[in-house]
Amino acid sequence: MKYYISTICDVTCEETADGGGKLSYLDRTMPLAVKYGTGIEIAEFCISENMDPEGFENVLPHVEACAEAVRDKVLHAPYNELYPMAIDSKVVDVARMRYDQAWQYCLRFGADKMIVHANYIEDLYYPTWFVSRHLAFWKEFLEKHPENVTICIENVLERTPDQLLEIVRKADDPRLRLCIDVGHANLSETAPEDWVDACAPYISHYHIHNNTGPVTNDRRSIGDRHSALGCGSIDMYALLQKAESLTPDATAAIESYDPESSVVWLKEKGFI
Repeated sequence: MKYYISTICDVTCEETADGGGKLSYLDRTMPLAVKYGTGIEIAEFCISENMDPEGFENVLPHVEACAEAVRDKVLHAPYNELYPMAIDSKVVDVARMRYDQAWQYCLRFGADKMIVHANYIEDLYYPTWFVSRHLAFWKEFLEKHPENVTICIENVLERTPDQLLEIVRKADDPRLRLCIDVGHANLSETAPEDWVDACAPYISHYHIHNNTGPVTNDRRSIGDRHSALGCGSIDMYALLQKAESLTPDATAAIESYDPESSVVWLKEKGFI
C-alpha cells in the first residue's frame, strides 16, 4: 500500500515563530512527506469556507506548494452539514455544489481520490432511505463528472459497514469506493478488522489513527482522539498486515495530530 499524511486542517493552526501569520498544516506535513517519501491528503477543504474566494486565497499558496513538492495526493472534501441523502432538495443542492467544488480542486491539484463522509444520522434516516438517496446522488454525480477521480465514502459514526457496502455494491461503479477510517471503526459496534474483512473488495483508501475506544455509549465521538498509530487499543500492526494482504492497491493516510511519530512507527514496522 502507498502511505500518505493528512494535513488535518480542522485543528487550530499556530502562529509562526516570527509572528508573521498562521502556520498551515500543509507547511508542517509537506516536509514530512518529502522526507519520508509519502503522499499527502489535502484536508484544507474540509472547511467549506476555504472553498470560497476569501478562504481559497488564504490556503491557495500552501496547497500549490504542496502540489509542486509531493507527487501523490488525495483530497478530503468538506463534510460539515453536508447531507447528499437529505430529504430536502435544497440541502442536497448545497452538498452537490460543495462536492463539485472539491472535484474541481482534485483536478486542479492532481488528486486522484476525493474523500467524503457518509454522515448517517441514526434515528433520523431510515437505513433504506439513507442507502437509496445516497445511491441516487452519487450515480447522478458520477454521470456528470467523468474524469478519473475516485470518490471514497468514509465511515464516521456508522455502527456497522452494512449500509456503506450496500451503496457501493448497488452503484456498481469503480469510481465509487470506500474509505475505512479505522479509528472511527474502533468506536463502532464492529471491530476495525471486521470492517476491513467485510469491505475489502471495495476499499480504496484508509484513514489510520488510534484511540482507546468509546468513552461513553451515547457519545462515541468523544473517543475519536486521532492518536499516533502505536497509542491505543487497536492492534495497528495486525490491522495493517491484514490491509496490506487484502487490499494491496489501496492507499492509507495517517490522520493523527502527531504524524511524524506515526511515520517513524510505520518505518520501524516495515510498512514503508
